[in-house]
Amino acid sequence: MMRKLVLLVVAAFILLPASAQLRRSELSVSYGFAPVTGWTDTYTQLVKELVSGHDTGLKGWGAVTVGYNFRLLNKLSLGVQVVYASNDRRFVPSASEGSAAAPGTVASHYWSVMPNLKWTWLNLRIASLYSRVAVGSTFSRAEAEERRASATDFAFQVSPVGLEVGGRLAAYAEAGIGASGCLVFGARYRF
Repeated sequence: MMRKLVLLVVAAFILLPASAQLRRSELSVSYGFAPVTGWTDTYTQLVKELVSGHDTGLKGWGAVTVGYNFRLLNKLSLGVQVVYASNDRRFVPSASEGSAAAPGTVASHYWSVMPNLKWTWLNLRIASLYSRVAVGSTFSRAEAEERRASATDFAFQVSPVGLEVGGRLAAYAEAGIGASGCLVFGARYRF
């Protein structure tokens, strides 16, 4: 899986210089609310290995995504996006552990790398509507006191509806689900 991902990214960057001369490229930065790393913990085993006790909840701040896309066809773009998200999970000792155990916090950091496809299905002068699909890998690291654990897992982003407003510099919003978030807001620069 990882080997295929690396080959796909390398192929995209090999094609990049030739297509950048013929097509427009875009660089984007966004913030996403409620990424999947904030409401589902696929790394539950990592957390259990670091601390024991009763989980008091997960607190995260969202996800930041930086992406690059270039147009293959008039409506189809290929690119790659890198996502960073983090969260904290607090644990209190369970009754069976007694009062000697101290509460602990597990800090988790997630880096996702995902090649993506973007299909613009309505392109007006100032606004456009599009859909985006991305798949890749998430590299996570959990830390609790002096202990650390890491894992690699499947990452995705499916945004069936995206709205972009502007020209060379544009604002955009996407609704979907995945590593970038359920509701994503950002800015895009075309060159």
